[in-house]
Amino acid sequence: MSELIEAEIALVAGQLLLAAEELVAAQLRVTGSIDSYRVVPPAEVRPSAHRNVVRVAAALRGEQSLPGGVAEDERETGRRRALQGVPSSDVLAAYRRGIALLRDEFLRIARHNGISADAVLLGTRRIWQLGDHCSNDVLTGHREAESGLTRREEQQRTTLLARLLDGTMTTGQMVAAGVGFGLTAGESYWVLRARSAGTDPFELTRALERAAGAQATVLISPYGGDVAGVLSQPVTDEPAGDVMAGLAGPVELSRLSAGFAEATRLLEATARFGHRGIVDRGRIGLRLAVANEPELGEYLYAGYVEPVEVESAIGEALLASVETYLSRRRSMPEAAAELSVHVNTLRYRLDRFAALTGADLQDTETVFEVWWALQYRKLRGPPSDGA
Repeated sequence: MSELIEAEIALVAGQLLLAAEELVAAQLRVTGSIDSYRVVPPAEVRPSAHRNVVRVAAALRGEQSLPGGVAEDERETGRRRALQGVPSSDVLAAYRRGIALLRDEFLRIARHNGISADAVLLGTRRIWQLGDHCSNDVLTGHREAESGLTRREEQQRTTLLARLLDGTMTTGQMVAAGVGFGLTAGESYWVLRARSAGTDPFELTRALERAAGAQATVLISPYGGDVAGVLSQPVTDEPAGDVMAGLAGPVELSRLSAGFAEATRLLEATARFGHRGIVDRGRIGLRLAVANEPELGEYLYAGYVEPVEVESAIGEALLASVETYLSRRRSMPEAAAELSVHVNTLRYRLDRFAALTGADLQDTETVFEVWWALQYRKLRGPPSDGA
């Protein structure tokens, strides 16, 4: 009985081979109906279509070892399609549609020849087993090529970004090198520099790309232990975690290096003040000036912070109370609630601060100086043991 079934299947396999040219042409029509395959010359698809016929016939005859080089042929097909920009989903669809067409032809010939149901069932199973095996080889080749392309693109992105931000390219060179990344001379861009203690630069790059979303230019890459980026729009969805970033812009293409220098200053100020998230000049405001004016900071620190730290046993509580009072728009009830103390306790602390420093916290100019001194204290760090 088994020999009869094998003979029936072999008969159909032989007729498939006799109709190889017609079956190849039919596969070409199926493949041509997939949009992404328009970039693939039919002459490239034809050998694959012919191999499908030969391999289906061999599988139907129960040949366990298929013609030599089957796996490598399919991997090479997958690699080639990746290089041509055909998505892996379309590659898989084209292959499976071709195998389905050959299965349907097998069934048609089987019915025409009146072969048994057992032979039809066995032949169909063998065709699908072949299809599953070879489609995996096609996808393996496609993934290998995609990985290679991704690595090369990342290297190009990293190199281009470094040159854009270090100011060693002319505008013309920037445009020529940035064609694939959406850079044009007439547009303005946002420049980003970010870091995270808990996320390595490559993971942070992916997180920032997701946060940037869909926009014309997303050029983000690791840079000197941090992550740098050039974007056509500012990032609005901040990545989670301990990410700190400085965002500068918009700047013209020719001023990307200047924008990056500002983003770096913003990042450094953000880190020194202990902020999190993406910070632009508007968000960090005067704190950037505090960071950039250390001499003024030392002067105000000596007048409004040192007397409290040196003379008072509760100096830290006094300074925290003053800062909270200022941050709460000089509202006694709000500041006391924030500090979880009675209003009278807060009033005593403010009076004590005024007695030690001579500061009038009702005078606007003095309030500004005190605020500056307290912000500078964050940058300066705690006093030394001998202070």
